[in-house]
Amino acid sequence: MADFVVLSTADWDHPLWTNKQHVATALADLGHRVLYVDSLGVRGPRVDRSDSGRIFRRLRRGLRCPRQVRPGVWVVSPLVLPGQVRGLAGLLNRWSLNFSLFVADLVLDLRRPLLWTFNPQTRAYLRLSRFQAVIYLCVDRIQAQPGMPVEVLEAAERNLCAAANALFTTSPQLHAALGPLNAGSHRFGNVADANHFGQALAGDLSRPSDWPQSTGPVLIFIGAIDAYKLDLRMLELLMERTPQWTYLFIGPVGETDPSTDVSGWRRLANVHLLGTRDYSTLPAYLAHADVALLPLQLNDYTRHMYPMKFFEYLAAGCPVVATAIPALADQADVAMLCPPDAPAFEAAIHRALAQQGPALGQRLERSRLNTYFTRTRAMLDCLDHHGLMPDEPLAPQAPSYHAVRSQWSRSRLSAQLLLAGLTLLDRCGQQALSERVLKGWLNKNPTNITLLSDLASRRLAVADNVEGCRLIERIWQQDGVAEILHQLLFRRSARPGSRIDQLALFDVLASSTALPLHYSGYCRVVRTYRAIDAKDGEALRRGVAGLEMILAVLEGDPDTYRCLKPNRENRAKLLISAQLTRLRALMALKDTPALEQASCELLASARRYDPFAIDLTTATRMTRNIMRSLTIAAVMAWHAEDADRFDAVVVEMERLRQACHADRFDLIANETHEDHRGFAEAVVTMLQQCRWSPEQPQARPDLERLVDPVLLVYFPDLRRQRAEKARRFLQSLKPL
Repeated sequence: MADFVVLSTADWDHPLWTNKQHVATALADLGHRVLYVDSLGVRGPRVDRSDSGRIFRRLRRGLRCPRQVRPGVWVVSPLVLPGQVRGLAGLLNRWSLNFSLFVADLVLDLRRPLLWTFNPQTRAYLRLSRFQAVIYLCVDRIQAQPGMPVEVLEAAERNLCAAANALFTTSPQLHAALGPLNAGSHRFGNVADANHFGQALAGDLSRPSDWPQSTGPVLIFIGAIDAYKLDLRMLELLMERTPQWTYLFIGPVGETDPSTDVSGWRRLANVHLLGTRDYSTLPAYLAHADVALLPLQLNDYTRHMYPMKFFEYLAAGCPVVATAIPALADQADVAMLCPPDAPAFEAAIHRALAQQGPALGQRLERSRLNTYFTRTRAMLDCLDHHGLMPDEPLAPQAPSYHAVRSQWSRSRLSAQLLLAGLTLLDRCGQQALSERVLKGWLNKNPTNITLLSDLASRRLAVADNVEGCRLIERIWQQDGVAEILHQLLFRRSARPGSRIDQLALFDVLASSTALPLHYSGYCRVVRTYRAIDAKDGEALRRGVAGLEMILAVLEGDPDTYRCLKPNRENRAKLLISAQLTRLRALMALKDTPALEQASCELLASARRYDPFAIDLTTATRMTRNIMRSLTIAAVMAWHAEDADRFDAVVVEMERLRQACHADRFDLIANETHEDHRGFAEAVVTMLQQCRWSPEQPQARPDLERLVDPVLLVYFPDLRRQRAEKARRFLQSLKPL
């Protein structure tokens, strides 16, 4: 079970349910908890009845605690100034939303929540790093609606697509426009609540009391009646041409587009505008209709949309006549699709009434394949494959949404107070007494993370690595984070003792079966580097064997190469780190045959690696390591006098060099301390100049041409004063 925060662009209580409410419901039905955030508004308010009513409702609900609206779903309605993301108004909106989320966190105890957003301006309101993962589900081109700040929304949406962990779209055009911006982009299409609208097939739903008096066929449209998407002029012409048919419209008029004018329809006796009806009653209307209509324009908005009501109509068993928008192109076998032209619509409706269209069974089967439950489950499976879903079950003390809850918790504050007193004992030379007191408190509070971390640090400081590892395992099982281990792995200053001591420490940590792969894997990486420093051949052999176990697990997992977890937890990053470490260890061992085999395996792995398929920050930060690894592979191809393999390695390096210059990585590349792009340029240029033709083996470069590339394997930049180190390695290579 996971916690989701759904940032919507529609209020929960809106009578016309859309993707937002249905996704929240489906997540809850799949066993997750959902905090649904009512619309923050993406445009400024209008002075009309609809917006005034919405503002009044928001004022009434804005100061409430989260209200439970169904099992597993709670709703909050932050007090915000609609559409304001800048200046003082934007600041107040961010404060109000975050205050509402803080209250919800206190009430619901949110743990490692995922953010599922529909709002393209999400980054203007929230710090995305607080969430386990961020999913942007883009169902419409909102900026194509009337009155929207187009340029602001365009920029915000592209920014969000680049920053989100995953991007889901519902139409081919949306996916074509936004998909390239995100490594985790997938198109799922739109769906419907098939069970709800399938009630229309039961045959026991009575005709609604406001059903028009008519003897001929009834054609129905359910949804918002807005001029920016419906072809109102074509509809009016169609209705004039067919007085024998009754047209029934259910939905608000001009709610989004105030320019909507249907006054001309009122002169037509066969047209009935019923206004909004409760969602629960809609199946009854569809049960008594003869044909369902989707009379859309062809414009920028509709070309990017995938109308949810299409599958609602199918699920209700109604024949569907719709404008042939791009998203429906693959649905022509279950609906009558035609241009937005009155004669074309009239002809299609005639065929539908004559039952000359797709069979009922075919329509119902299609609707059963496109439900919110099945689509949401598929989306969650997709997130799981990318490594974005939290581990199940969650650790008992998994991080809460607001870190302040943990920082100011009673257990943490009492532990810090105790540790302050123990520090005084330590300074007085009473370390043994201090530790006895600490253990006594832990006997009473065995799951206190702060106390466990302090005791682990004490044990590691005196080289009691087995007990220190056991305590770190307890921290991981309780907290799901193990910050103390993170510090040991990635901050050299946090490691106790000498390099020999650290080798012993990481030997123990690497053998843990309780720690997750990203921890145990990096423990093996660090211990191997410590063995290189110590020039311990036996430890190096064990390190290589351990790394090969990690590599086998990672290479055997098809999800490794599409992992979207952040830097230190990313499986692809661990894979490259382990490969480079193994190569460096084999270089230190001067094991030429093993180095040759490892280089060939690396080349095969590099061919599978696509930097556009993983987390963009990780892809940027691992550029140096994969370039270093491939440099070693190139050296081994040179040593084997294999010009074709040398070319293959350089081709892969050139592919990755070009990839790291893609626009997608611009922001990250400029924020990192290391010049990854410059490093790639330098090493690829050097190796390109070393290529030779298989037909001219005498043109194979001499050893000195490879000294500089090998130096970049050892050092972050060219340090020619250390050239002898690279030269000795090249000279140590034995004949194969």
